[in-house]
Amino acid sequence: MNKGVSFENLPVDLEHKSVTQDESTADILRQLPHERLQAVLEKVPEDDLEVRKLLLLLKKPEVVENENVQQRRTRLAEALITDEIDPADIPSTVEVNTDEEDEEDDEEFFTPATSELISARKFLVKYSLERSRKRLQAEMQRHKNFNTKKELLSRRAELGRMASLELAGSQLVSTRPISAVSLSPDNDYIATGSWAGDIRILNSQTLQSLAQKLDSHVGKIGAVQWHPESNNQIISCAEDGLIKNFQYLNEEGDLRLLGSLVGHERRVSDLKYHPSGKFIGSASHDMTWRLWDASTYQELLLQEGHAKGVFCLSFQCDGSLVCSGGMDSLAMIWDIRSGNKVMSLTGHSKPVYTVDWSPNGYQVATGGGDGLINVWDIRQRDGGQVHQILAHRNIVTKVQFSKDDNGKKLISCGYDNLINVYSSDNWLKVASLEGHTDKIISLDISNDSKYLVSGGWDRSVKIWN
Repeated sequence: MNKGVSFENLPVDLEHKSVTQDESTADILRQLPHERLQAVLEKVPEDDLEVRKLLLLLKKPEVVENENVQQRRTRLAEALITDEIDPADIPSTVEVNTDEEDEEDDEEFFTPATSELISARKFLVKYSLERSRKRLQAEMQRHKNFNTKKELLSRRAELGRMASLELAGSQLVSTRPISAVSLSPDNDYIATGSWAGDIRILNSQTLQSLAQKLDSHVGKIGAVQWHPESNNQIISCAEDGLIKNFQYLNEEGDLRLLGSLVGHERRVSDLKYHPSGKFIGSASHDMTWRLWDASTYQELLLQEGHAKGVFCLSFQCDGSLVCSGGMDSLAMIWDIRSGNKVMSLTGHSKPVYTVDWSPNGYQVATGGGDGLINVWDIRQRDGGQVHQILAHRNIVTKVQFSKDDNGKKLISCGYDNLINVYSSDNWLKVASLEGHTDKIISLDISNDSKYLVSGGWDRSVKIWN
């Protein structure tokens, strides 16, 4: 008797096509996993903190190296599919697994702070409160003594002086573009860094070379800066992922390496001293900005949040806030006393390459690849945009407020070979300085606003007064 064919041995035609469709059975089967993934992704939260929380609940790594926000959401969706968890159960999964009181359900996951970070934050709270108190007292005194006629005459005279700035000196100082210039606290010296990886110290009046270190970094230098209270300490960062601290020995005409800050995994494009001089902030293409102890070189804080590399950062004058700008076209403001993000500033269509705080403490300027400068007021909801300046015909590489007059002037430079000067009263341009023959990358303004220094693709450092 013929028993027929068993179920397991039934022939399957994966190339079969019905009369009404062009796709084969195999084509349809291949689409099923992708369609299921897309269906699950629609149920996955868009908030990155929620995504990380769910990954931890599923006993998966919260963050994977070089992973952006969208990739993290996709990894969560794949984990839900693998563990056969219905996306509709996501909210209840969070509630069931957190056997804590109801008010703790909304707590964010965090890495416990080290004792060094806790000590640093205690210092920052006291330091910033005292600084802000003095700043507000000075502002109230200015308001009390304000004389409209006198103020207008003073501002007109100052803007007229800035409009008459002229090229006073130029010096070719490297074999590759000058990517960083910084004036010392007493304005006597200029520190420069280049794409060749060399650091030089120049006399700010004659542009004479006083010291140099040709092998300071491997790759392009991103930034150099003097210690806010010292004429013989310099920090630098570069493409090699390192931050270095040098001592300038003016009598010997030498730069001596004091130590290196190691931790970033990719290019470090910017760094700044905290106003106290006790900490260093750094921005890197590894999508993090970090806070370091300037004396021990210990990493105190690693902060994520940008979806792409972090290109620049700046500390607010009170020392409580830091603003970071990224390749994701966003600027973000953080409270370094708590580690919390205060607000996101959205207004650029291309990467944010430069950021600077006004000495008034509440305005911050950002410049981007879209040629725009956006000025923000953090006193307003979500850091309301005060003004948008059509600043340059190409990338804005540097913005900087004047230091001696509560930020009454804003200076910028860019890839259109120009340095522009704006009045912060109305954000109108009062001067445009021409002299560089190629793109300008960096500039710095003296503490008394009497002169500027700049550097760029033409490999020169120029001084304007």
